[in-house]
Amino acid sequence: MRRPAHFFDLGGTLLALDDHDEIAFDEHHRVTILPGVTRRLAALAGTPVFVVTNQAGLADGTLTPGRFHDLCDQLSTATQGVVTDYAVCAHPRDAGCTCRKPRPGLVLGLARAHHIDLATSTMIGDTETDRELAVAAGIGHFTWAAEFLREP
Repeated sequence: MRRPAHFFDLGGTLLALDDHDEIAFDEHHRVTILPGVTRRLAALAGTPVFVVTNQAGLADGTLTPGRFHDLCDQLSTATQGVVTDYAVCAHPRDAGCTCRKPRPGLVLGLARAHHIDLATSTMIGDTETDRELAVAAGIGHFTWAAEFLREP
């Protein structure tokens, strides 16, 4: 049986970005969870929640695999483990792979692995690339992060 899910972009949607459009870390290697994230994700507990992200820094060496896993752990801890799974494109920006957003590879792989009905699912993101991903993957709904995460 297929079920709906929520797909989230990572940087700029769930975590703060730095001046170079990369995930920001403080001097203690902590990330900043954006406002509204913990509350809104807590409300999704018990439903599939996925994070899909391009991280070319893994390919070019500006982001280590250890730091990437650490930031995922920090997000999971802050949201009490509500994230079901993470999918990352770690290829260079010009690799031409099928997984680099807005191409749908990351979402399609998660949907197959977790029996997700994309037509009834929602993508939440902060860029046009995220919106284009939703269309390319056949995700039924797209919501801008600022709207979805807005505090009441």
